Amino acid sequence: MESRSPSLKELRADILLDFKRFLSGLDSGATNEQLVAILARIREKELQLIKDDGSMLAPEMWKLLHSRLANRKNVEIIDTTG
Repeated sequence: MESRSPSLKELRADILLDFKRFLSGLDSGATNEQLVAILARIREKELQLIKDDGSMLAPEMWKLLHSRLANRKNVEIIDTTG
């Protein structure tokens, strides 16, 4: 019988891909809602990883993600031509 949950290798790869999406989203102007949704997906996958393998993301990774979101700089373009 096949398992419906992804393999541990796929799960870890998915987490890393979401991590990259989050960081790319910061640079490309994603909304806070989009970034929070990515964080929620990472958390769901981490919970699955804990359940399947007993391992979790390093706390430093979460600290990095949350600090990057909190310190996000919204660049406002000011029209000085007019």
